[in-house]
Amino acid sequence: MGQKLTLIFPMAGEGARFGYRFKPFLSLRGETFIAAAVAPFRPWMAQIERICFVFTRAQEEAHNVSARLAQIFAGLPIQAVILDAPTRGPAETLLRCLQQADITGPALVCDCDHAVDVNDLMRVATTQAAACAVPTWSLEGEPVASWGVAAVDNTGRILAVKEKALPDCAGDKRGIIGCYYFADIAAAGTRIAGEDLTYVSDIMLGLIAEGADVRSIPITRAEFFGDMVRFERLTGEAQVRLA
Repeated sequence: MGQKLTLIFPMAGEGARFGYRFKPFLSLRGETFIAAAVAPFRPWMAQIERICFVFTRAQEEAHNVSARLAQIFAGLPIQAVILDAPTRGPAETLLRCLQQADITGPALVCDCDHAVDVNDLMRVATTQAAACAVPTWSLEGEPVASWGVAAVDNTGRILAVKEKALPDCAGDKRGIIGCYYFADIAAAGTRIAGEDLTYVSDIMLGLIAEGADVRSIPITRAEFFGDMVRFERLTGEAQVRLA
């Protein structure tokens, strides 16, 4: 087994799709969104050094986030990374987290609005078998404009990625699920800063251009609750509540 992993959950977004409520603490079948998102990683905790949750000071003051996380994840090695101000997007949130918490080595960066079968992804991550890997989903019946899209060759290697549109190249087109493994997260941060990136998926573009092994991990089991349409489809409920 390789070096232990850091698991990062950026949570500094404004939650616009849920009426600007703090999305990680919304309720899904009696538990918080963030508890549901972390649950698939629990069997792998022996390979995870720490779980970093990233949010803003305003969110901390409004929702008592760090104390609530300590309660939800009692017994797990968690770290609150509190940003003094909002960021321009997911990539900057990640960069500021890496800088503030001094995170290096292999890491996973995951959204808090889905619960994903991470077993195959973790097998790659714990053996550091690729430079980068992401779970991907069939786009059959899915609106492409709601997804980052990967073009994947017949070996599972990602040839190109594009946000909310199909990449203009050969390969099977699959939806990118926001749970990114990077073998060298410090190098990913350097890339964000040097190239002024917006999305975490943009990091993959440079890796692909350099010929790095960027892998698709196809999965068929996941629950998505990142917007009201997906939440209602999953639960049959018309409203979400604070847990």
